[in-house]
This record gives sequence, structure tokens and C-alpha cells, in this order.
Amino acid sequence: MSAFMIPEMEPSEFVQWQSMLERRTGLWLPETRKAFLVTSLNRHMREKGITVYREYYQLLDSGQVTSLEWARLVDSLTVHETCFYRDLDSLNLVTSYCRNRALHAFRDQPTEVQDIQVWSVGCSTGEETYSLAMELEKLTGSLSPEQQKLMYYGVTGVDVSYPSLAVAREGIYSNKNSDFLPSTSFNHFFEKLADNHIQVKSNIKKRTCFMQANILELDEKPKQFFDVIYCQNVMIYFRQERKAEIIEDFEKRLKPGGILILGHGEVTQVANKNLTRVDNKHCLAFIKSQVNITKESERA
Repeated sequence: MSAFMIPEMEPSEFVQWQSMLERRTGLWLPETRKAFLVTSLNRHMREKGITVYREYYQLLDSGQVTSLEWARLVDSLTVHETCFYRDLDSLNLVTSYCRNRALHAFRDQPTEVQDIQVWSVGCSTGEETYSLAMELEKLTGSLSPEQQKLMYYGVTGVDVSYPSLAVAREGIYSNKNSDFLPSTSFNHFFEKLADNHIQVKSNIKKRTCFMQANILELDEKPKQFFDVIYCQNVMIYFRQERKAEIIEDFEKRLKPGGILILGHGEVTQVANKNLTRVDNKHCLAFIKSQVNITKESERA
């Protein structure tokens, strides 16, 4: 028998891991993902020469590992499946919203710089972040020459995975990643490299930045306010109570009138009084009120 053979995980052990992972990271693993958990733990345990779940559990639960170790574990328990232009309906909604926001601002303040900031949460290897940036670059190009000079935008990608973020920052992808790219985006915003690879051009990369963070620890990061928060295929890892907490955090980081876009089916209800559902059957999105309703009601 191999010294590193991992035994079958007992139901009681799975419950322990399930509870600790939610307590420490917020991730909720249903019974259907038990095999996925076992496979992930097996890889980490082999690296440390640990052969039983209990020993690795005690090591993690006692706080004897670094935050990097926790980040690596969380990284292995989440799926980093993404592609360029993954959800066209949501991207179109972002573009339409940003165009209207910019044009209304230029109408009221024609000589003022307009700055639109977008947050791409759970950005993985960066395709989503760059897709948003490319659409905003197209939007900028559609404005009048005078407005273009006053238009600024930035897209911030955040993810828990250090390896995924390394790929995102480099902006180099296999040619097969371009399958869903519109021809205008592919021709204008990518350079062809050797060995069937492509690289995001510098004019798009300079409009993006990437940061590492656990979605449940965003309060520890510098407070920045966004016009758009784009979060898809992330909420599936959390229970309803956690989802409500995350949405509360998102709302606090949205500018008045800002838009929050979530993945279809990831959230069943949003109770925040400052967020109003957008009437769009293809997207799950919410607009933040111009006035903080919660604070106003507390004063009454």
C-alpha cells in the first residue's frame, strides 16, 4: 500500500470539513461535492506527507498554516472555468448602462471628466475583466472627439487564486481562448504571438488591474466605490445567508445609481432596500438608489 494512499472520508469527517471550510472561508460544499473535496485535500496532504484527514484538519484548524496555504486550498476547491464574452446579455447591459451614465453626465457637465469604474469579482484568469474593458473601450470610441478626451474608465479584477491572477496580469492566452471573441475585439485588442498564443494589447491592459482577495474579506481591502459591480459564477459557492452578507458589502461599494450584475439563478432574493431589480429577463441586475433609503429610514 502506498504511504500516501488517502482513505475514504467518513460522513462525520465530511461534516467536520464542511463546517470548518464555511466558518473559515465562507465556502459551502454540498454532499454532491464530497469527491471533489477528497481529491483536492489529497493533493495538499501529499505535499505535506500527511496520510489522514484528521491530521490535516487539526493543522488547518489550529491556525498553524499561513494565509497563503488557505488561499491555495480555497483555490483548489473552486472552479476557474471562464472565457472571453461569456455572457453577452450581461456585457451588453453593462455597455448600455455605462453609455447612458456617461452621456447624461456629459449633458449636465459637458466639460467635466467622466470616470467610470467597474469591479469584476471572481475574475479568475482575467477573460471577464478584459471583456469588460474591451467593451468600454468601444464605448469610448463611439463618443464625440470632445467627449473621448474627457472619458476615463478602469476595470478592477479580484480573485482568491494567486495562479489565476498571474495569468490575468500577463494577459497571454491560447488561440483557442479566442473562439467566442467578436472579430472587432480580436482584431483591435490582441496581438498574435508565436505558438498559437495571443496577448491583450497594452491600451486595454493599462485600463485594468488585478488584486487578490477572498470575497468574504473585502472589508480588509481599501475602500473604493464603483459604478458597476459584475459578479457571476461566484455566489454558487455560498449559502443564502452568506450571499445576503456579500450583497450588503457590494451595495456599500456601489456609487449611488450604480449597477450590480449577478449570475442567473445564483441568488433567489435580494432584501436590500437600496437595490431595485432591473427589468431585464436575460440578466439578474440591480440598481442602487440615489439616496440611501436605509439610512433615511433610520433617521425617521
